[in-house]
Amino acid sequence: MSVDVRPATDEDVDAVVDLFRQYLWFYEQDVPDAEARAYLTARRDAGDSVLLVAEVAVEGADPAEDARIVGFAQSYPTWSSVSLSRSWVLNDLFVSPAARGTGAARALVQETARLAKESGAIRVSLATAWDNVAAQGLYESEGFVRDQHFHHYAYVTGA
Repeated sequence: MSVDVRPATDEDVDAVVDLFRQYLWFYEQDVPDAEARAYLTARRDAGDSVLLVAEVAVEGADPAEDARIVGFAQSYPTWSSVSLSRSWVLNDLFVSPAARGTGAARALVQETARLAKESGAIRVSLATAWDNVAAQGLYESEGFVRDQHFHHYAYVTGA
């Protein structure tokens, strides 16, 4: 199998919405298709996020006919005041359970890092669950370093 990572197109929306909803279920959030679709397309179309898809194709098969979207990554370009530079947040990464082990997650992480660097960003940051050991291993193997200097906090506004 080969993995191809590329920006999501309008034709990819149905597949990405399905994967996005699975990702949200992992975090115990149940969002209707219409809301997930509206959120993803609004972020992408406004330029708020970079939405990538991973396609897996069987070697030797016609990619146009046999490739299928198995994962996505969504990053938010932002700024770092402390470094006076662009920074990216890799906020969402998901690969369907059936496609895990294909290299799709690694390819999504690598392409995110490449695009961030190409945009002039000095870093890509992310957060993952304490018990998501598989993801932690992937990120660390790709050069991500666990933050030893800062505690990260969140304030829930209830909005």
